[in-house]
Amino acid sequence: MPIAYRTLFPFFCISYLAGCATHLDQGAEKVQVITASQKGRFCQSLGIVSTDQRTGPNKPSNAMNKALNEVARRGGNGIYVVTSSTDWAEGASVVAEALRCNL
Repeated sequence: MPIAYRTLFPFFCISYLAGCATHLDQGAEKVQVITASQKGRFCQSLGIVSTDQRTGPNKPSNAMNKALNEVARRGGNGIYVVTSSTDWAEGASVVAEALRCNL
């Protein structure tokens, strides 16, 4: 293997893996996980969010980040996680309710 390939191969691998990560959009870092009692007393539903992450590293975090991003896009500040699952073959998924809360 030529030296250029040996030098660049790790760089391309790291770039590929980093490219698979789902980062939080602006505003998503402010979304809070809400309990059932908080949801009933302080929050208005903005609908159900369903996300999944089939490939790449850190599937559970990426699936959750996708859900948080969607809540923020809808104008929410709270998320109530209905279900979350992780499976090596199938990836990770999150089903949650997007909420606008007065906490």
